Amino acid sequence: MNLAYIHLLLNHLPIVGIPIAVAFLVFGLAKKNVPTQRFSLIVLCVLAAVAVPVYLTGEPAEHLIENMPGIGESVIESHEDAAMYSLVLSLATGAIAFLALFFPGETKQSRTINFCVIFVGVIAIVSLAFTANLGGQIRHSEFDKATSSQPRVHENDNDD
Repeated sequence: MNLAYIHLLLNHLPIVGIPIAVAFLVFGLAKKNVPTQRFSLIVLCVLAAVAVPVYLTGEPAEHLIENMPGIGESVIESHEDAAMYSLVLSLATGAIAFLALFFPGETKQSRTINFCVIFVGVIAIVSLAFTANLGGQIRHSEFDKATSSQPRVHENDNDD
């Protein structure tokens, strides 16, 4: 196991987890279910913390694959730039979620800060989706518009 593997393993947690946690927070607010709200906020804090090692393992992962055939340096750089925004937005979501934990119950202040968590969380989700798409383009040719419309020819295909 190397840092590229750890990067790929961990990066899916915030990408999948933050949208789910935000959805549960919305559900908790709609149903006025404080335990669901608090659980969602805790999960968002944990996922924000996970975003840090995801980002930090990105550079070592780049060094492991950048000289492989078919790897585009421009896509890696675009992914790296987008990852910085995703990290900041994920951390901001986690930080606001952490603050929201200090406003328990169904008060006006707790609802306001929870809506702030949702707002920043949705922006983070969009950023994470964009970053993930760029990351997928590094090694997944099915994302390449130029090749995706052409049928693939496999060596084992026979016209018998």
